[in-house]
Amino acid sequence: MTILLVSAHDDPRSLVGALKNTALATLERAGHKVLVTDLYAQGFNPVASSIDFKTKPSVHANYMFEQQRSINTNNGFSPDIEAEMIKVAQADLIIFHFPLWWASVPAILKGWFDRVFAMGFAWNAEARYSTGLLRGKRALLVTTAGDPASYYQTDGMHRATVEQHLYGLAHNTLAFCGLDVLQSVVVSNATAASDTELAEDVKAYAQLLQTLEQETDYIYKH
Repeated sequence: MTILLVSAHDDPRSLVGALKNTALATLERAGHKVLVTDLYAQGFNPVASSIDFKTKPSVHANYMFEQQRSINTNNGFSPDIEAEMIKVAQADLIIFHFPLWWASVPAILKGWFDRVFAMGFAWNAEARYSTGLLRGKRALLVTTAGDPASYYQTDGMHRATVEQHLYGLAHNTLAFCGLDVLQSVVVSNATAASDTELAEDVKAYAQLLQTLEQETDYIYKH
């Protein structure tokens, strides 16, 4: 299986970094081909703009329509986008590692979706959800949350689970593009847990990864 790891954290020594590194080591030992996108290390530009296209329109145009035009005319995208598209196209499974920020992903990861999950590449007007252009691939969200798990309940401080916070990403981005979305991995209390507790969380994640090919617990399955 070919697996793409997409990581969004500025500090490789962080818990997100530890989870990503654990995934890389565990999956490679299991014989999988692992591709890596470390957005901060790569200096990935999250801003969608006209420089994303090798040929630019002479007049203002809708960004998504320009994505579709670039696909239809085979004019292509900027090298950083094309490199990421190649990884996505090769991947059977994409695992996203990121901290939960403002009930969502860091801006650098949101920008990756804006630029890489292009109209004509990941979806189009006729290809959404069960017919999305990335159908047949799977996705897994792995996130760290600063507060205790009890805060992320419908009757807790945030009045929603982490999965509910990430509904837009899981449903309106990943499932929208045809991906089957596995049940998320959430490491809560990340800012207050002891090193021993965090090490146990990382160990549990490694164990889950060892049976990932057989995993059938989905949030969305087309």
